[in-house]
Amino acid sequence: MSVFIRTNGRGNAWPVPLGKEHPFYDKDNFEDLANASFSIIQSPDKTTIERELLIDAGHGAIHYLIKHGNRIPDAIFLTHPHIDHTLSIDWVVQSHWRQKGKKYSVYASPLCWEQTLKSFPQIEHMVEFKALLPAKTVQVAEFEGMQLRFYPVFHGESAAGAGMLLFEYRNKKILFTGDILLPLLRKADYSYLQNCDVVYTDANNRYPYPNSNHWSVLRPDLINEPPSKYLNDWLKSKGNKLNWLIRPNLPVKFNKTVHGYFNQFLSESYSGHELSLSVFDFVRKINAKKAFLVHYSGAEDYKYYEKNILNTQKLASFANEKALQIDLNTEFVVPKVGNLEHVY
Repeated sequence: MSVFIRTNGRGNAWPVPLGKEHPFYDKDNFEDLANASFSIIQSPDKTTIERELLIDAGHGAIHYLIKHGNRIPDAIFLTHPHIDHTLSIDWVVQSHWRQKGKKYSVYASPLCWEQTLKSFPQIEHMVEFKALLPAKTVQVAEFEGMQLRFYPVFHGESAAGAGMLLFEYRNKKILFTGDILLPLLRKADYSYLQNCDVVYTDANNRYPYPNSNHWSVLRPDLINEPPSKYLNDWLKSKGNKLNWLIRPNLPVKFNKTVHGYFNQFLSESYSGHELSLSVFDFVRKINAKKAFLVHYSGAEDYKYYEKNILNTQKLASFANEKALQIDLNTEFVVPKVGNLEHVY
């Protein structure tokens, strides 16, 4: 029995803005207009699905699922509560409830779930919520042998409880960063993530523009280009205000696990522990073998750096050429919708 990661959607919040064209997305193919969403699938033959875990469920996810198997995933896992990652959750949960009369499993951080329910209060009684706390291992009941760890990230003040999802199965590590500007990781977490096999990551911009609340593929100074004024100005404006970065992940009520995690993060960061400011910085720190770039826009690259918005092939070429330039060993892939990555 093999395990695959399927790309159900690779788009940002608005892959093709109305009235515009975009070289990365095919406006005539509805599947290519879906938001970033993935499935971890156990299958004997790439087509028959024995188990399926759905990671994020935004615009277009349901249309893809209906066309490709018309099967209810066994559970949903949310990286953060923005609507372009949660819109389809109502459809999935309602389908399960009406057909099986049982609660449906949703995994997320408590703050993420709390904010998601503000958009979909009608599904609360239909869901068996499974809380994810920082760096705590959870056994995935719906997929025998699969375990999960949640790591908090900063994706702006509106993304309460945002985080990365690390799935581990038979010594393979599969990481979904979700949308991210900065990972809020301690030294021990970077150690745990070492030699990650596959990373699916936010590649909204090639060059830094932190006000977008997304990190970039690289920092220009890594490839001997002038440092980014936008990144430097943002860092200067924040100064040592690291408390501001963790605020969207802190519950009002004291939680020993959550608050203890961030106390350690702050202690290490104030002592000089470096933050990961781009995809390149991050995959080098964790020695990732393969990284899939999704959620691409390029709008900030064009507006603030006068860099062209790329198509699929050119984005992959850009990442691999720049990685080679700095001796970064990670292989970069830009998946198309329907791509199956064989992991076991």
